[in-house]
Amino acid sequence: MKFKKSISANLIAIPVTLMVSQPLIAQDADNDEETQPKKETVELERMEIRGEIIRPNMTGVLPEQGGINDAAHLLMRVPGANVNGLGPLSGIAQYRGLFGDRVNVDFKGMNYKPACTNSMDAPLSHVPAGMTSLLKVYRGIAPVSSGIETIGGAIVQETKRPEFTEEGEPIDWTGKFSAGFNSVNDGWYGALYNGLANENHRIHAYGSKEFGNHFEFPGGANIPTKHDREAAEVGYGFRYEDHVFDVDYNYNYTRPTGTPALPMDITVSEGGILTGSYAGRINDVVGIKASYNYQDIRHTMDNFSLRRVRGNTIAQQNQNKRVSDNYSDGFGYKLAIDFPLLSGTMTVGADGDNANHDATVTNPTDPNFSIKNFNGAERDRYGFFSEWIVSPIQDWTVELGARVNHIEMNSRTVSSTGTPPPLTTLANNFNSQNREKTDFNYDLTGIIRHNVTDDLEVELGFARKTRSPSYQERFLWAPFEATGGLADGYLYIGNLDLQPEKSYQGELGITWRHGSFYFAPRAFYRYVDDYIQGTPGPNGVAKTIAANQNPNPLLQYNNIDAILYGTDVEAGFRFMDNWRVDSMISYVKGDRADADDNLYRIAPLNGLISLFYDHEKWTLGTEVVGYWRQGDVSKFNAEPKTSGYALWNIRGQAELYKGLQLGVGVENLLDKDYRVHLNGLNRSLNNEASGIAVGDRLPGIGRNVYVTLNYEW
Repeated sequence: MKFKKSISANLIAIPVTLMVSQPLIAQDADNDEETQPKKETVELERMEIRGEIIRPNMTGVLPEQGGINDAAHLLMRVPGANVNGLGPLSGIAQYRGLFGDRVNVDFKGMNYKPACTNSMDAPLSHVPAGMTSLLKVYRGIAPVSSGIETIGGAIVQETKRPEFTEEGEPIDWTGKFSAGFNSVNDGWYGALYNGLANENHRIHAYGSKEFGNHFEFPGGANIPTKHDREAAEVGYGFRYEDHVFDVDYNYNYTRPTGTPALPMDITVSEGGILTGSYAGRINDVVGIKASYNYQDIRHTMDNFSLRRVRGNTIAQQNQNKRVSDNYSDGFGYKLAIDFPLLSGTMTVGADGDNANHDATVTNPTDPNFSIKNFNGAERDRYGFFSEWIVSPIQDWTVELGARVNHIEMNSRTVSSTGTPPPLTTLANNFNSQNREKTDFNYDLTGIIRHNVTDDLEVELGFARKTRSPSYQERFLWAPFEATGGLADGYLYIGNLDLQPEKSYQGELGITWRHGSFYFAPRAFYRYVDDYIQGTPGPNGVAKTIAANQNPNPLLQYNNIDAILYGTDVEAGFRFMDNWRVDSMISYVKGDRADADDNLYRIAPLNGLISLFYDHEKWTLGTEVVGYWRQGDVSKFNAEPKTSGYALWNIRGQAELYKGLQLGVGVENLLDKDYRVHLNGLNRSLNNEASGIAVGDRLPGIGRNVYVTLNYEW
């Protein structure tokens, strides 16, 4: 049985999980029909969204209208996923309690490396939601081919490009214009895409601009949350018979943008990503995919352009001013070859990337003050993987994967000038140690799927996944807050002796669809050996320096043991032809296995239920988003508890003319004052005027009336 459905990208975003009766054989999940000619396959149910074939147990989310234009917030409509909010354009992906470097984000075959030491330019922030054609999330265990380190899952962010025409057809011109306004911050955006294609060539370009003031909430305004961003992309593709070549350049320019959960804000973040790829088949039997990418990003932040500086006098304020200049560059590559093997498909490949990071902290009023926070912090990864998908008997599928990763890390010497002597002592101690580190990691996956009936599929999976420490976790040589966006207000120090994290995961999933009903629950259990977390830091010089800067105890990255378990469900049904109900619920619990404590920054129990009426020309509906209180908080950094809340949203959309659509809606209709547990703690003195002290949980946005206009041809 084959199930195929197309969904307009302009409708309200809802997650859609593929249901399969057999695995996709001899066709890679991410290949479209143009790059992979048809061949002998096992028929299966499939979901097609804007031309993209979604692999088994992958959820696709279409761009959402209204609200924040950070693509990371699309994850809030994926079962088990969420966002650590640092600012309006700085959302960090979270999946089942793991976040940051633990979640692999793939963009055009590459793993984006933030330049900011606090991940203000998080991977999903490089491309706005308006320019994202589809966000795909591997639900549950991610295959080893999806990334080098996928201990916390894998996400694929895609942008639109034109499709080649068939032989003899004329040149096809496609395009899209979109614009929108949000009342909660007087924010607006505009974007334009154009693409031209014939049977052998395609070219596309897009550009976007967005701007917004500080977000309002019932108590005032969250300052600083203004934002200003521009993005663009150009690309060219060439097809010859079964071979397709593509070259794209993606550019992002972020102007002053606030991050109230961090001690600094973005003043400028600028850079580009160059990608080249090839996909084709040899003799209609062997498939080849290859890609190469290069990124070069500069990022500058300070603590005075968008917020007040601590100090009672101008002299004290000048003394506390800081500017941080950050740079990141690197390249990556991937080669994957698939071929038939024992009635299945074997895929083998190699991938790798290189990333270099530099960060310098200065005081604009004191030319003698300079701290070389990171100097040539290098993290090189080399991986080899294989995957085999086979159906040994009817209605049964086995998916096996193995990966070996070689991780090399190093750092040049650091320095400190114009600072107290103890800081120079720490720099000298760091420079005298062996900073060259090498890890050999291996991942294993095994998934069994069984179609009990035409309507019911059961999946059982096991995985061993690994992750080596980030450059911050290993090379943070003095008490700083350069923590990859932890946003807990604590000072941290790195640890050169950290061991890689090793996760052992079990997964049970059921997908049931009968008539107009669907129900897809999944349960998981994960034990992480050598989980990396801050624990009370060592005595000595570092602790003394930290005590003079921050009343909170110094924390050092160390290895502990952790357990994460939970469930996530999506379900819904249609009735009376035009009505539909969709819902999802997510729960995860994170515990330390070696101490009586909870893991930090875990999303509370949350869910969504919506009721929509779909007419041929318009859609209107309402939804309720709810979060339970979070009382299972981390003791090691005094994480505050948060209360539960529910938000009521109304959304509608109408087709005014062929291709022209108008969307309107109200988010947080009742203008509820609430606190988002994953938003981090306030670090801005400006928010004290709105009753939010430094260290308090940051608020969610107030009532937002939005209007959007889209024209697609």
